Amino acid sequence: MVHGLYWLAVNASGAGPVLVTVDDLHWVDQASLRFLLYLADRLAGLPIALALSWRVAETADGADRLARLEQIATGSVVSLAPLSRNGVRALLVQEFGTAPADRFAEACHAVTGGNAFLLRELIQQLRADGIGPDEEAAARVAALGPRSVARAVALRVARLGPAAGEVARAAAVLGDGAQLRHVAALAAVGLGEAAAAADGLARIGVFEPGTPLRFVHPIVRTAVYEDIPRAGRGLRHAEAARLLAAEGADLDAVCAHLLVCEPAGSAEVVERLRAAATRAVGRGAPESAVAYLRRAMAETADVSLRALLARELGRAEKVLGDPAAAEHLRESLRLTNDPAARAAVAPDLAELLLLAGQWEAGTAVVREALAELADRDVPSGEPSQAAVARLQSWWTGLSAYDPSLVSELDHRLGELRSAARGPDVASRMLAGLLAGVLAWRGERGAGVLALVDHALDHGRLLTRVDADPLMAAQALFGPIMLEQLGRAEELAGQLLDQSRSRGSVVGLVIAGCMHAAVRARRGELVDAETDVRTVIEIAAEYGIAFAIPSALWFGADALIERPGLADVAALADVGALPPDFARTASGALLREVRGRLALATGDLTTARAELQAAAGTYETLHLLNPSASCWRSALALAMAAENPAEARRLADSELKDARRAGLRRPAGIALRTRGMLEGGERGLHDLREAAELAAASGARLEHARGLVELGAALRRANQRTAAREPLRTGLDLAYRCGATRLAQRAGAELLAAGARPRRGALTGLEALTPSERRVAELAAAGMSNPEIAQALFVTLNTVEGHLRHAYRKLSIGSRGQLPAALRAAVPGTAAWPGGRHKTTVLP
Repeated sequence: MVHGLYWLAVNASGAGPVLVTVDDLHWVDQASLRFLLYLADRLAGLPIALALSWRVAETADGADRLARLEQIATGSVVSLAPLSRNGVRALLVQEFGTAPADRFAEACHAVTGGNAFLLRELIQQLRADGIGPDEEAAARVAALGPRSVARAVALRVARLGPAAGEVARAAAVLGDGAQLRHVAALAAVGLGEAAAAADGLARIGVFEPGTPLRFVHPIVRTAVYEDIPRAGRGLRHAEAARLLAAEGADLDAVCAHLLVCEPAGSAEVVERLRAAATRAVGRGAPESAVAYLRRAMAETADVSLRALLARELGRAEKVLGDPAAAEHLRESLRLTNDPAARAAVAPDLAELLLLAGQWEAGTAVVREALAELADRDVPSGEPSQAAVARLQSWWTGLSAYDPSLVSELDHRLGELRSAARGPDVASRMLAGLLAGVLAWRGERGAGVLALVDHALDHGRLLTRVDADPLMAAQALFGPIMLEQLGRAEELAGQLLDQSRSRGSVVGLVIAGCMHAAVRARRGELVDAETDVRTVIEIAAEYGIAFAIPSALWFGADALIERPGLADVAALADVGALPPDFARTASGALLREVRGRLALATGDLTTARAELQAAAGTYETLHLLNPSASCWRSALALAMAAENPAEARRLADSELKDARRAGLRRPAGIALRTRGMLEGGERGLHDLREAAELAAASGARLEHARGLVELGAALRRANQRTAAREPLRTGLDLAYRCGATRLAQRAGAELLAAGARPRRGALTGLEALTPSERRVAELAAAGMSNPEIAQALFVTLNTVEGHLRHAYRKLSIGSRGQLPAALRAAVPGTAAWPGGRHKTTVLP
């Protein structure tokens, strides 16, 4: 919602400069304040001005955000100083028509603090009492102050009679902009009498003339409002809420009064507050929802209703990241004995605990809820069945990746497959989760594909990503695990488009992980680097920490081959994970990445330790699909010198699994590993076959790696002439993939083989950073700067800066030259002379 409002302002500025003004910001709701802060942080380079005003003394609720606004607007914040002594004197002269005595002017300044409105009210009171600006009046002034000014306002109102007083108080309760009929009803006077009273109040400077009714100044409204006895205010607000509700007024207007009246145990009030909270969540204002639900909790002592309210409140607080969310969800569990209701609460509490790093506590909540379902009869009906299916999805997701729970999952797989056939959303989510788990385990065939299709629900799953992102991601990652890269790319593109149109940050992150996986497997490392960086940057800014291990794992080849990603690779430190997570699949992902990075740099001790630790987790969890990860080949190379027999066993087992599944890319990796371990003629035979398999699979990076390893093996076998062709082609492919480290190694091997490698020219395209290239490609495709900024969740300033740099590096001067410049910089085709396979390089 916030992102969408930001782009509404940006798009409006395309037609002309835009001015956004907000007066009395100290009274703004928290959701609106969040948007204003988001907008203020992204104004650079836009023809948008943001003018805000607030009273510092009344900013308690949003003090942190207002302080952040002041930081953003450094140098543009103007604090209005009170009137100086000379300023007070000048106003006194203007109002009284004569110079005041010095002591009188000093007393007026001291009493009002230089507040211009209070000074005018003081002058009006003094005039009404027949007091002039002389020395004798100074003592009278000194006894006055803001509270006496408020009393003076009340006195002026009282002089007009009881009806005027009731009208003023009713207007103060209803707030500025109140309709005359509402004020009359709340004041319990006739419409004609209310109109006459309003005109009288305008004549004495309390109301602005006309309707709707407005006070001349907030201080006047406050003076009238505070003149109402405290206990009576709540009753008047309750009556105002009933009055507005009876007329069908906006729910927020009704609930604004309910928030400040005393609880009375009304079920009707609770339902109004719940309805307003539901609407607030739907329109992206969780702050308002939390306020409504907290007030609803105070309204009722009914245990079953409080259980429901605590659940809704905890969910709204979860969206805000409020620490109270977990306690309210726990309260909901404590207050209900209904197993279906507890099943509906448990996943939300488990998700909160998991995101807080408490894996054990999260799994305990889900297991306990499941155990209760087993012991009791669950009421029939769609809500109950959906709650049970959602709970089963969470349990499946936790147990599949927890070594201490996976055996329970294995025993219940048949039952879960049956539950996943249901047509409801929760059953489809369970189907997607099972598809992801089984695909990672290496199960293939129609069964897994049917689960994927059932979960996708003709594309509807993509619209549900924000509701259960951890679960939805498993289904979307399934095609990647099954080596269906075309389908995965299509789904990622659809999710990316929908996420951009809806402003879904979570969807953008999941789509980025998917794109990184597809591009890394295809050998498009520059694009993969851009995807990984995009995910990491967005995850860091929006607190989506769960995405980081997946992004690093899917983009591991880019981390290994592209030195520019060293800062991102450093995030793979498994020590940064909470201990509960380090022993799960998430910890194994990071350990595998660390192990592969260490292997690439020749640190075999670290590589062995990390990869063996990851292997222990993977084997326990049955995550053996070589299409998901060829961790056995990496571990085999790390332990070749220490335990050659075990290394050979690992390579052979991975090769066997890949061949049985018909997976050419993983089979090529395993064959290359075995060839490196074997050596001699048998090793050369494996390396040749590995290069051919990789070429046939379309995996350019693995093809390049296979050729370089074959050339290196031929050079070591003293076949230096034969080594040069695969090394040259491998070097060329490495450049095309963006595999910097592999290219450096290929060049070194060519030199050792007695050849002089072509110097790898840094073309204009290669000189672009990943972000510059992505922006340039989108601009070349016809997107405008605002459209690019909106698509990439960056500012216009950022887009314009990237384009300036791209123009300079590509030696062009305009946007129209981009398509030709990008096409010219992309190589066409690379082939291994004498070989049977050709690799086409895609832009």
